[in-house]
Amino acid sequence: MEKNILVTLLLVSAISLMSFAETKNEANTADSKSVVTSKTFKKGFNFIIVSDFGWNGQGHQQEVADQMGKTADSIRAKFVATCGDNFQISGVASTQDPLWMANFENVYKSNSLQVEWFPVLGNHDYKGNTQAEIDYSKISRRWRMTDHYYTFVRKVNESVSARFIFLDTPPLVEEYQNKPEGYPDVAKQDTAKEIKWLKEILSNSKEQWILVFGHHPIYSASKTHGNTKEMIGRVKPLLEQYNAQFYFCGHDHDLQHLHEKGGKVDYIVTGTGGETRPCSTNELSVYSESVPAFSVVSLKGDSISVNFVGTEGNIIHSFSRSFK
Repeated sequence: MEKNILVTLLLVSAISLMSFAETKNEANTADSKSVVTSKTFKKGFNFIIVSDFGWNGQGHQQEVADQMGKTADSIRAKFVATCGDNFQISGVASTQDPLWMANFENVYKSNSLQVEWFPVLGNHDYKGNTQAEIDYSKISRRWRMTDHYYTFVRKVNESVSARFIFLDTPPLVEEYQNKPEGYPDVAKQDTAKEIKWLKEILSNSKEQWILVFGHHPIYSASKTHGNTKEMIGRVKPLLEQYNAQFYFCGHDHDLQHLHEKGGKVDYIVTGTGGETRPCSTNELSVYSESVPAFSVVSLKGDSISVNFVGTEGNIIHSFSRSFK
């Protein structure tokens, strides 16, 4: 009798644990599929990042752009940052190049995307006229690339500010320096001057948040490009020395969050604005996936959340940290 009661209790307990596990898994699945609404990042300083998007509306570019418009409207995005390859294949020839309409103006046409855009240059942009992408800032009310590299500060609230730093990474990479016929503007850039500038900006920054953007990864688990040794050697030490919290990039056409054990910097690859490639992981990987998407960053005083958002407005991956 007592034995039968004991068996029954054990069975009930096992069923209860299974039900709890199933409920927990469903909750995790629901969280990973949550859709961005006006309440998702309420009262945050919100902006969007897109990279490797310049496919003239082809591939996944238009569907990503359409969802960017919906999300930007919901979260009241302050601006859009890009991590390069704004014009795939061969960049642009001039400020009057038809690609400006086919690839940018007619693709990102939502009212919510008529905010400022802060781009960086990618290797494909360097196959064309990089000065034309800078000069377009004099024509467009939203394209705000004021130079090959630049910085600005925004207030998050009355007591907290964020510094945004936009780098010009292709000239730092030896591969392009050795191919002047394919990347004619690379040889014109003074990389020592850029690194000196970066060090001065970082060393004098008093802002609580320091967010850095470039095209080439510092770290990447992708088998397509992977780590960039020049960025590891020249840029990474400065980010660590002066307490930058994030480095955002593209180049590899996947989504990645990487972090070194004991490191200060979170490394974000957000390269699926137009095309995806297979992803992989390594010992630094926190998350890796390859789906069409963009990123939403939300700053709230002493906390920040970074979110990969898919073409259905679903949050694919989300994490947060403090600047302390």
